[in-house]
Formats: sequence, structure tokens, C-alpha cells
Amino acid sequence: MSSSGYTPNIGGGPQPSHLITDGTAVKKTANGTVSAANAARKSITIQNHGTNPLHIAMGATASASVVHFILKASAAEYDGSGGTVNIDSYTGQITAWSSSGTKFTYGEFV
Repeated sequence: MSSSGYTPNIGGGPQPSHLITDGTAVKKTANGTVSAANAARKSITIQNHGTNPLHIAMGATASASVVHFILKASAAEYDGSGGTVNIDSYTGQITAWSSSGTKFTYGEFV
């Protein structure tokens, strides 16, 4: 609930119990952790805000060849057009890599 007393409805279906991390634009170098392992995590949503594809790996290292998801580049940095992925039921470390450094936002739900 916000300080105004209004709680927004974020879509149909079951609602997450609460958002533990609402990531702001995070800048990393060539390889970095999106989220550390979290046994309580129900899901995480990641959006690319960089102008190069963003490689996401479920594990300690993401690279051009170690990848589970590739999120499309934004047309311009932080314009909202970059690729998005929602990962459910995975509680391990998540990392990201891009050839130009990573720029992304994320929301993690427990």
C-alpha cells in the first residue's frame, strides 16, 4: 500500500506477496550479478535498457556463449523498448552480460 492508502492492481491472477527489490537503472561492466541467490524468490522480471542485446544466465556467469535468455536492445537507452523476461520459480543467482556493459531494471518478488 502506498502512503496515500491506494494499492494499485498490477494485473489479473494471483498477486505477489510483496516486491522485495524494485531495481532502478543498474549499470554494470561487461558481466554482473542481477540478483543473488534468494530461496524466497517467486519470480523476477528484468528489462534491458541498453542499446545492445542483454544476455541473461541463471548462474554465476553470463557471457556471449553462456546464456539462457537474450533480451533485445532498446532503440535508445532507457526508452522502454528493450526486451523483457520474467523468470518464475528459480531461486539461484542471475547474471547479465552485454558487449557494452549492462543497463537494466528488475523487480524481484517473494
